[in-house]
Amino acid sequence: MKHYEILKKYLTEFYDLKVEFEDLEIVNEYWIVEPFVKAVVTMDKSFKQKYHVIEPKLSIAELNLISSLVSDLKRILSLRDVSIRLEDRAEILVSNVKKLLKDYAVKTEGTFFTRMLYYLFRDFFGYGVIDPLMQDRYIEDISCDGYEIPIFIYHSKFGNLETNIRLERMQLDRLVMKLVQRCGKHISISNPIVDATLPDGSRLQATFSTEVTPKGSSFTIRKFTTDPLTPTDLIIRKTVPAGVMAYLWLCVEYKLSAMIVGETASGKTTTLNAILMFVPPDAKIVSIEDTREIKLMHENWLAQITRTGIGETEIDMYDLLRAALRQRPDYIVVGEVRGREAQTLFQAMSTGHACYSTLHAGDINQVVYRLESQPLNVPRSMLQFLDTILVQTMWIRGKERHRRTKEVNEILGVDPVDKNLLVNQFVKWDPKTDGHLEISAPRKLEKIAEMLGYSLNEVYEELRRRKEFLELMARRGITNYTRFTTLIHSYYADPEAAFDELKG
Repeated sequence: MKHYEILKKYLTEFYDLKVEFEDLEIVNEYWIVEPFVKAVVTMDKSFKQKYHVIEPKLSIAELNLISSLVSDLKRILSLRDVSIRLEDRAEILVSNVKKLLKDYAVKTEGTFFTRMLYYLFRDFFGYGVIDPLMQDRYIEDISCDGYEIPIFIYHSKFGNLETNIRLERMQLDRLVMKLVQRCGKHISISNPIVDATLPDGSRLQATFSTEVTPKGSSFTIRKFTTDPLTPTDLIIRKTVPAGVMAYLWLCVEYKLSAMIVGETASGKTTTLNAILMFVPPDAKIVSIEDTREIKLMHENWLAQITRTGIGETEIDMYDLLRAALRQRPDYIVVGEVRGREAQTLFQAMSTGHACYSTLHAGDINQVVYRLESQPLNVPRSMLQFLDTILVQTMWIRGKERHRRTKEVNEILGVDPVDKNLLVNQFVKWDPKTDGHLEISAPRKLEKIAEMLGYSLNEVYEELRRRKEFLELMARRGITNYTRFTTLIHSYYADPEAAFDELKG
């Protein structure tokens, strides 16, 4: 979005983006970035909805001129150097465009200079033809399944929609290579599948050519907000109730380990990132991920990512986790448990480290089955070192997707007689009322009370105060993660002063 903000200062004249659709009803239209690009959702007679990206129109002559400019600019400029400020790179681009136009003996008239700069900024500083989709705040997922196939999106208001964007073979291959290069990785015929993270934090899965996807190169982008969602965001969205969030706050502070589980796209990583904002400011965190998704405002935080072995030694989660244990962290975060690193993670829990991770599973029984089976192979005797398991789900109502914490479970130990895991489920979500029910008392509060030498009533009182603090933040609309983290740190330093600051 920033490159379009810079572009506004080069506006010469505004142009009209109004488009008429024959035999189509316009359901909704809005600016993606005013006044450069807008989105229009239409519906045909069969009630099929479609998403249209509306960009400035170009004549054939204008298109050919821009193509020549792009070729010459790529030859003489390198605008990908992120060490140079975007504003300075934009200035370099514009000055060179003016110079080339002078060399071409071309004089731009009317709105053409602005329209031309839009496409140059979009391609040099954005994501090319899909940049409007990346900028649209209502789009959650973007997927392309092959050559000449429409790109599809998931729109937060309208669900799955076909777009008016189709890419031919050369265009799609180039776009996939560009996306992967933006992630600092490589894709080719010999290495045709890549999972990576884009600079803005979005998750990319891409394939190249027809080696593994017969319809051609493909990509799926799961967009992430620039600023991560905070616990107050999750409370406001009814994903996690305030009482459960206050409980998790106590668990994080007193180093009780937790795992967030759920199906694909149920918001596991989002919730994990949110509860990590409760980590005390003086603690040391080490995070281990395949693709970088955790984002925290924490000074003593070492973020590590795995490396696939293409001409280099492969470094997986197990290697990074073993190294992390030698660094004396207070908190260990594993983005997602998939393999042999699971045993090491549970060994870390057993030695007093606070460990947090995600796992693909639909309920508590599936969690136990997956952890005990290949390739994780965690002994049942070690599962008792995991304190809390949150089960998340994606709930579809109409065309809208909602994330909900389906249940909150506490692991109390292993039955010495039948070796069954002792589980206390104390919160359950009811889809009929879309509300969370507390069906029993949280038992881990007894562990915290014993640890601190407090009475159970004192711990419950602290839980109530923290719930009140979070609800007050939610009512005040404090969702910025920097502001949220600052207030949590203030609470650790002086709870009364933090309350006064929030109320004032």
